[in-house]
Amino acid sequence: MEFEALERTDSEATGAAVLDVVVGAEDVRRLLAEFYEVVAIHHGLAGDAPWEDVDAAAEKALSAEGYRELRRDYVVNRAAGAALERCGLVPALTPDVHVLAYPEAGSAFGFSLSAVERPRLALSSYGPVEVEMERVEVTDGLVDARIAGFLEAHAVYDEAPPRAVRRGDCIKVDVMTTLEGKAVPRLTGNGMLLELVPGAMPEPFVDGVVGMEVGETKVVDYAVRRPRAIADDDVDRYQATVTVLSQQRKAVPPLTDEWVAAHVEKASSVQELRAGVARGLEAEVEACNRDTLARLANIELEKRLVGSIPDAFYRAARQGLMDKLEADLAAKGQTIDDYYEQEHMNEEELSVQMLVRSGENLRQGFALEALFDGRGMRMTDADRERAWGHAFGRGSYDAEELRRSGKYPLVESAAKRMVALNWLVDTAIVKG
Repeated sequence: MEFEALERTDSEATGAAVLDVVVGAEDVRRLLAEFYEVVAIHHGLAGDAPWEDVDAAAEKALSAEGYRELRRDYVVNRAAGAALERCGLVPALTPDVHVLAYPEAGSAFGFSLSAVERPRLALSSYGPVEVEMERVEVTDGLVDARIAGFLEAHAVYDEAPPRAVRRGDCIKVDVMTTLEGKAVPRLTGNGMLLELVPGAMPEPFVDGVVGMEVGETKVVDYAVRRPRAIADDDVDRYQATVTVLSQQRKAVPPLTDEWVAAHVEKASSVQELRAGVARGLEAEVEACNRDTLARLANIELEKRLVGSIPDAFYRAARQGLMDKLEADLAAKGQTIDDYYEQEHMNEEELSVQMLVRSGENLRQGFALEALFDGRGMRMTDADRERAWGHAFGRGSYDAEELRRSGKYPLVESAAKRMVALNWLVDTAIVKG
């Protein structure tokens, strides 16, 4: 492709390269011809159908404005790719395009774009890192707690004689809880079993329920301090309408060989149950310790990062984190407003949290890639496939398809980070 003008200006402040592009009239006509051929075939016309016929068919499916933008974007994308290649630029983020006109056959067409390349970063040292951490160990106490939780899950309840509610009771209630006039699903329900033990419910709520009689209905107003509160009055104020339906008697089964044999698939005695629980905890603890070590080691490695990261990467990282959160919520049938309620935060608090977290993730990821490159590490196809599976889920790994879709660099980057992080954990010097 020939350009009537192609000028590059580098900005030290933003780390971006700005290209001012003017595509010649002949190339504009050629790109439009490609566009019309694709659209014509899509709408069941011959590839060389008159452009007026293609316009008419396309505008039945799209608005006139939407169709004009589609045609413009086709030309811009093809020309932008050629311009970037001509200038030797490989953008690490989607370029920002500034365009004020629509391409017309027979006329030159101009636009500008801003592209950010991957920053050139290094580490002050490429050796193992030192971290301080207390490793979690499997103890008899942990085994006892896991078995106690298992027994709790098999507890049975039956109705007890009615009397005034006391602390430590287990009661069945109907409860409707609201926050700022809106129902709180996790604190609302009919026939709910509540244990009035420390930590199960907020103390102000328990204070309001203690003394109620079976059959009594009462409105309990209570406040709960927000997790990130900075003042004493930074609280959520709930209102709960509670009806005590009955007193309940809770029976936790005794831990005996007979009970284990009847209820545990892979054990026939208390001793076998304890041994099995201990083995499971060992695996969990090992994974937990490795995850903790990986997190701490990556934090230490990030401190060695040398070089600057353009602001565009921070903005993209924050937006990516927000998009993932909203997608995860949507998959569960929830909205961002539901998240604010569950986490007791507002939009501004979430924005700050995302900014901090995305910045940490960004720098730590770049530090891992710098470690990979600086130590001359190598990756295998198995590494790429694992990285692809982690990023895109199940399915058949197809490197060529990933290259065609433009996702291959993402897989390469993720694989680099995984290989580097494994080395970092395996070689870390642990103190404490």
